[in-house]
Parts: sequence; structure tokens; C-alpha cells
Amino acid sequence: MTGVKTVSVSLNDITAMPRLMFYASILWFLMGGGAGILMVASHASGLLNIPGYYEAMTIHGIVMTFGGVFQLMMSLSLLRAGFCYGKPVKGWLVSAALLLLNIGLLMLFASAVLGVRTSYTLVYPLPAVGVMRGLWSLGSLTIFIWGVILVAAVVIAIYPAALARLIFFGKTREALILERFVGTLNPSGMASMLPYIFIVPVMGSTILLAATLIGLMLLNIIPSQAIAWLLHPMNFNYPFWIWAHNLMEAMGVMAIGTVYWLIPRYTRRYETSADVSPRLYSEKLGIFAIIFYSTAAVMAFPHHLFTMPTSQPLGLSYAGQIASWLTGFGAAFSVFNIAATSYLYGLRLTPATLAAILGFTIYIADGFLAMQLGTIGWAYRLHGTYYVTAHLMTILLAVTLMWIGALYHSHSLITGRNPSNRPAYIHIILTAIGALGIFYTMSFMGAEGVPRRAYPLPLEIGEPIAILLIFGVLLAIGQAVFIISLLRRRG
Repeated sequence: MTGVKTVSVSLNDITAMPRLMFYASILWFLMGGGAGILMVASHASGLLNIPGYYEAMTIHGIVMTFGGVFQLMMSLSLLRAGFCYGKPVKGWLVSAALLLLNIGLLMLFASAVLGVRTSYTLVYPLPAVGVMRGLWSLGSLTIFIWGVILVAAVVIAIYPAALARLIFFGKTREALILERFVGTLNPSGMASMLPYIFIVPVMGSTILLAATLIGLMLLNIIPSQAIAWLLHPMNFNYPFWIWAHNLMEAMGVMAIGTVYWLIPRYTRRYETSADVSPRLYSEKLGIFAIIFYSTAAVMAFPHHLFTMPTSQPLGLSYAGQIASWLTGFGAAFSVFNIAATSYLYGLRLTPATLAAILGFTIYIADGFLAMQLGTIGWAYRLHGTYYVTAHLMTILLAVTLMWIGALYHSHSLITGRNPSNRPAYIHIILTAIGALGIFYTMSFMGAEGVPRRAYPLPLEIGEPIAILLIFGVLLAIGQAVFIISLLRRRG
């Protein structure tokens, strides 16, 4: 027919970009994990000099968190939205998310190699102090800051915009719908994406603007006097932690929502009844838990600033403590809902369900530690110790495991082949054992007062470090099993 443009669609319209993100995340996981093992081995052997240790710390924290965990989540969440809503996962937003995130990570890696050595949480004003003390150059700091800007732009603006576009805009193409959300939108499965879309951009806009202004100052485009107010540590750290805390919480909510979405699809009730839709024990409770958890999490950020008593009002500290404990109630609702679904409908053992349940279990176990750190008195005792490192590492590993469940569910879409169960189970179990081992060992070290970020450690803690190294190696072996199986299946 003349004048009519025919638009063909294929499965590749959904899978191509998420696949690139997935393989990029594996590469960053390998780099960050190697840096992490090197750090622990150095505590035991003195392998690295002091600058080398903090270089490894910078690489480990940044690339594992954003290149690995975040990019894995970005890949699988966009894929899931695409095949559930029947919309192509492509376009300039998706391309920008992939390119800018990885270009930013390469810039951050290059800046670390050039000498910038700061924690991934941007312990401000350490980056500037390092230049003033001659620890690294202004040029390497400029590369670092612009790497941060690119990564933050994806995390705060571009990725949530791409996800929102898939969910709310564009035409559904029936040929691309592989799984429908329960009912019209699968309330709890879809709702878990909304906190990220609507909270992270709002909470992160200030810090993205601040980073951009600092970057422009470093390029001599605007004078330092114009943003002098921003360079005050208190004025920087508050917007940073408002964003950083809510980013981690939103990632956690999305991971919990992924468990909501996965578990009903692997029940005997759904498998044996052709006319039964996959459903949680209570979709309404699922929605309520997500709203409750997200609302509490928004105001829990002050617990990161308990040790800044001269700048944080006492009332805000108590609000942060109360909100931190309320997130535990939100998690408890999810524990009941997921457990009831598994028990009543008969959960089947598969790589997807094993990873999702183990990841969720580790997430809940870490929640008890998180609530201790969210309590003012405990935070003063534990804030500067490995207790906080235990919490951070565990929540990231738990979120990763839950997304690994989604990965095994969508394995054939990503790789073109079905996974082999035996290496999948080995991968998942070793990852869970490594995560729990790191969790309890670091928690013990923190309770004993071992300071985080310190190198060499000022205390005799040879046995805990050796145990930590063992669990780190188990974690690495688990990932090696997965990668080997992936390569073999593709061969």
C-alpha cells in the first residue's frame, strides 16, 4: 500500500540492549570483585602499599556498585518491563543509559589509576583535600568528577526516564508480550518500580546539580566563588546522603518487587492449573508493603548523619531513627506475604526461586543490623567500624542475588539458551554462603571495634581476615562457575 510505513518487530527489539548491559555488568563485577579480594588479601599479607590499597578500595566500591549491581538491575528491569508490556527496549534513552554509564565508569576507573583515592560514597571534602595535599592532581580529580556526573545522570535521570517511558508511554505490540503482569499491571510487581521512578530523580536532582556545578568549576567555566556555598561539607553531605540512601532503598524495593513477581510463577498451583493466574497471597498487602516501606525510607536518611551532631538537629536524628525502624515493619509485611505464597501454593525449587528466596532472606537478615545502625546510641558505637561495611556489602549482595533470580528466569532471552541446573545451583549457593560469611565476619569485626577503611589495620585480627578471605574466594568461585557455564552454553 502506497504511503504506509510497515514497522516490523522482533524479539531482538527487547533483548539487544539489555543483553549488552548484562555482559557489561559481568565485566565490572569481575574487576570490582578482583579488587575486593586483593584488598582482603593485602590485610593478611601486606601485599599493597597504602596508596595501592585505597586505589583498590575506590575501584572496588565504585565499579561493583554501579557497574555491577546497578547495571544488572537496569538490564533486567528494562527487559522485564519490555516483555511484560510488549514494548521495544531501545531508543535514545536506553542507548544513553548504556553508553554514559559505562563511559562514566571508565573515567572513574582511569582517575583511580591516576591516583584519586576516595571511597565510593564520596567522603567529602576528601577529593578536594587530596589535591591540596598533593596526593593526586587536579586533572585526575576533574576526570573523576565528570565520571561521577555521567554515572549520576544515568542513575538519577536517564534510567528512570527510560523505565517510565516503557511503563507509561508508547504502543504495546502484542507480538512482544511474553508474560503479562497479573491482571492489568500486576499491582505489586509493577508498583515496586514506581518508587525508583518517582523518588530517586527528586531526591537526586540536588546532588546531580551540585556535581555538575563543581565539574564546570573544575573546567573554569564558572568561578569557584559562585558556588562557595556548595563547597561547605555540610551543604554537600546532606544532599548526597538524601540521594544515596534513597537510591539503595529504591534498589531494594525493586528487588523485593522482583521476588513478588517471580515466586507466584513457580508455584505448583500455577503449574497445574491452566486457568489460574500467578498471584501473591495478597496483592493488596504487597502494594501496602511497598508504599509503607518507601514512605518510611524517604525519611530514614538522617541515620547516616548521626555522627554530625553540630550540624544535624536532634529532632531530625530521632526522625531518622524512627523511620529506620519503620522500614523493618515494611519488610516484615513482605516476609509474611512471600512466605504465605510459597507455603499455600507450593513453591517449586528452580534456580530462579532459589536465588530470589536466598537473596530475600539475606536482605532480611541484614535488616536487623541496619536497624541497629539506624539507632542513635548504637550508631555512635558502630558507625566508623566494619559493622557499617558489613551492612553495605550485604545489602548489595542480597539485591544482586534477587536479581540473579530474575536473570535465571529470563536466561534464555539474555543468552539464547536455557541454563544448566547444576552449575546454576552451585553459583547461587556459593554466592549465598559467601554473602552470609562476609556479613557475619564483618559484623564481628565491627563489634570488636575494627575501623573500616583503615589500612593497615591497627589491631591483631588475623583470624577474622583469613575467614573473610575464605568467604570472598567462595564468592569468587561461585561467579567463576556461572561465567564458565555461560561460555560453555554459548560455545
